[in-house]
Amino acid sequence: MAANPLFALLGMAPQAGSDADAAILQAALEQFALTGVRRTSTDDIARRAGVNRATLYRRLGAKNEVVAAAFLYEAARVLTQIDAGAGELTATPTDAEIDDYIVRFCTTTLTEVRENRLLHQLLEVDRDETLRALTVGAGRVVELASAFLAERIRLVRERSGGSTDAAEIGSLSAVLARMTQSLLLTPDGPPEIRTRAEIEAFAAAVLVPLFRG
Repeated sequence: MAANPLFALLGMAPQAGSDADAAILQAALEQFALTGVRRTSTDDIARRAGVNRATLYRRLGAKNEVVAAAFLYEAARVLTQIDAGAGELTATPTDAEIDDYIVRFCTTTLTEVRENRLLHQLLEVDRDETLRALTVGAGRVVELASAFLAERIRLVRERSGGSTDAAEIGSLSAVLARMTQSLLLTPDGPPEIRTRAEIEAFAAAVLVPLFRG
């Protein structure tokens, strides 16, 4: 497994995204999906990863640190899928191409987040601990998502003539990252964006102007 380049957005050390760590984190996620976060021990993770407990602790730390790193790893994987699903924005796009890209990016983001198979499994086997990890324990995940969004907003604005002020983009990306978190955790409230058509309409009306600045 190759190191995920998205970790560079957080300035993480190279070893934090190494192949060996990625294999352990993937094993941890698989174990969480089977027995839940609370009932999974470091011995369970080490056994599934094919390493001893000392190696696990040396590379990633105690259980709470492994849990945080595993959720961050999964977030980076999902963001990579979103990036691939949104496609490319040409170097000199038309206004219509810019709008289409933003709508496609936002629709892909909400779809990938809501349909995440691992998340649904975790909510089934250990709902309380999973919700805790996605709220009070999700600081680094929100930070990664915000940095990812900031890069995409900056790209759109560079190619559409919008403001590229770093502070403005940083604030907007943080708000959008937290909005996505809220839509994931509280799907039943407004806005009504359950279907793909509703998501696309919401993106066109609300998110396109925000992305463009």
